[in-house]
Amino acid sequence: MNLYNRRTLVGGAAIALLIAGVISYFASPSPDGLEKAQEELGAAAPVRQAVEVPPVVFQEYNLKWLGEGFWANAAAGGAGSLLVLALLLGIGRLLRRGGETLGGEGRSASPRS
Repeated sequence: MNLYNRRTLVGGAAIALLIAGVISYFASPSPDGLEKAQEELGAAAPVRQAVEVPPVVFQEYNLKWLGEGFWANAAAGGAGSLLVLALLLGIGRLLRRGGETLGGEGRSASPRS
């Protein structure tokens, strides 16, 4: 990875973390479209006994061990962004390696005649 790509990646990640960590705190607490439709149709309440589920990390867009509030929300947004970045970088590496193993045609600089 050259210096330009590395700076672009770091800059983009910093902007994504800023957006996820700060701006997500100001998101509407109102239910989203799916939740609103469930409430209107009476499907929001479980029909049968709920299955006991272990606690999740990003419950209600907060990191539980930080409590609730700005910092818990900012940390959850930042952690989610970093997880997505890591996933996409991993997929990109796999795709690039896959192209190289298929006859080396993945990243040729000049077209073959």
